[in-house]
Formats: sequence, structure tokens, C-alpha cells
Amino acid sequence: MPLLTSLGSQTKERAVNMAHAIEQFEDGTAAFASARELAWHNLGTIVENAMTAEEALNIAQLNWEVKVSDNCVYTEVDGQKLAIEDKFFTYRNHPKKGINALGIVGSRYVPIQNTDAFSFLNHLVDDYGAVFETAGSINDGRQVFMSMKMPNSIKLEGNADVVDMYVMATNSHDGSVAFTAAVTPIRPVCKNTVNLALSMAVSKAKFKHTLNATEKVQQARELMGIVTNYSEAFQQEVEALLDAQFTDAQFEKFVERMFPLRKGDDSTQRAITKIENKREAVRELWTADTQKFVGNTKWAAYNAVVEYADWVMPVRGDTDFDRAERIVTGGADYLKHKAYALLTI
Repeated sequence: MPLLTSLGSQTKERAVNMAHAIEQFEDGTAAFASARELAWHNLGTIVENAMTAEEALNIAQLNWEVKVSDNCVYTEVDGQKLAIEDKFFTYRNHPKKGINALGIVGSRYVPIQNTDAFSFLNHLVDDYGAVFETAGSINDGRQVFMSMKMPNSIKLEGNADVVDMYVMATNSHDGSVAFTAAVTPIRPVCKNTVNLALSMAVSKAKFKHTLNATEKVQQARELMGIVTNYSEAFQQEVEALLDAQFTDAQFEKFVERMFPLRKGDDSTQRAITKIENKREAVRELWTADTQKFVGNTKWAAYNAVVEYADWVMPVRGDTDFDRAERIVTGGADYLKHKAYALLTI
């Protein structure tokens, strides 16, 4: 199933770094490394040159290991020991924080160490010229992330708009997320990044942890194939939407189909107002500055919905982290899928 992800027009770091949860230490440092660009949260270490896997690991302070407890999870109630036989907890011994628990996992859980995750991605450096861009730890070590910039860019509109391709990898040490690598296009010109739904492209892949170097190389090659296929399909789809002119009248009908008003006695004034507010928000984005180079096209209509879904539509919790987490996990993808379907039928 294609993954729809937008990093929005609020700077790409909000999603890639999920910054409010960046792990921080008492000495004033943070578990985050970035190549060249200062992240919006002003945390971590900025490196002027491209980082190697080892440098990214050390600079982001991810050089620690995760272990699984020997004993199952238990507690005492009225002097009686209660245990869950097939549940264990993961923990680490951090150089600055000492030993701390990370999460509850099953009996078959095997940690994917940070060194192994970076080693896997390092094959993209050796074979294809990718470079590490960011790396860090969030939620007190429960999750780690890293991103790499691929060497080839996509050029649209006669090279006026350059789309860089990134691989973002995430891994959890609390059993919540598998080791996942996602292909993400970045649009630095207008900062309205869109990972478009593609019928023939796969933008997300999960890989099993292995210590076998040969298998790691093969998995890296498979990921590179995903990047290549996705890039080609992405460019074709975007160019088709850019070439399709879209009038204001057509956009208004599109908005009405995106957010239809229900008919009948169950259409309360509150429900009607809610729908109208959604429509008005998307209308404003249709003529926003982020659309000035692509205005009155189907691509602009799609972008208006994407930006609404990621940066305007209310999110539970209402913090930058909650919003970034929804973007990365695809919580608003249903709107993007619907918009894409309406514009391509």
C-alpha cells in the first residue's frame, strides 16, 4: 500500500526529527546530529560535512546497546508474585543516563542495535553515494531515527523545482515499531513536501534484523531499487498533475467533493459549520504563497489538501511532536488518498 507523507511547509525537520521528543542530557547536549543545517529546535550538533555511519552514530550519542531482561515481567500484590511469563523488558546502559528500562516485549523479541541499523544504511553510502543527513534519539531512547540524502534529484518544471530524495529510517527499542525505511521526497524550494500516492511505487519497506553482511548488502540493494522505482513513478505522476490545468470553478467542485455536506435530519448546524470551516481552510491554501509556481493546476489542488491535512487540521495533543508523529505515521493519509483519487479519475 503506498504511503502518503507530507513534511509540509513548516520546515522538513518537524517530521524527520520529531523534535520536541529529542533526548536531552544534563550536560546540555542532545542526542541529535545534523549535516550542515541547523534544526528548528536548536538542539544537537551540526556537522559541516557529510557524516559517515560511525560519525553519525557517535555525534548523535547513539553508541549504546539494548538488552532484554533475563526474567519475565512481574509485580507483587499482597505479598504474592504475579508474573507474565511471555513478557520481558528491554533496557540500556547509557553512558550519561545509566541503566533505564525502555519497553515491554515478547519472548521472541531480538533488539536491532543502533550500530547494526547504521551499518545496514552504510551500504547505501558505499554503493550509491548516499550521505547521512540526520540522526537522533527520541522518547528517552525508545526510538531512534536517521535520514540519508540520495545522490540523484528529480527536476520538474524545466529544472525550476528540484526534488531531493531521502531515505528516512526509524527503529524502536520498546517493541512499538519495526525497523522501517521510508523513501521521502523533499522540496526545498517551496518546503511543501509531498510523498505522492503512486499505484506502482512502494515508498516504505520493513527489514528483518540480521548480522549477516551478505544479507545486509542484498537488503540495501532492494531498498535502492525501491528508491529508483519510486523516483521515476513520482516524477511521472507529479508532471501529469502539473500539466493539468485546474480552474477556480473546478477547484470549488473538488473541495465540495472532498468535504461533502450530509443531507437529512442528522445534518446539525454544528456539523455543517465544521464542514464549511474545512472547505474554507483548503480554499485559502489554494491561493497561498506556497502555490505561486504551480497555481491553477491539479498539483496545486493536491498540495492544498496535503498542507491542510498536515499543518492546519486539528491534531489530538496539539503539540509539534503530536503533529509530526501523525505525519510520519500517516494519520491523515485518508484525506490525501481521497484527493489524489478525485484528481486522477
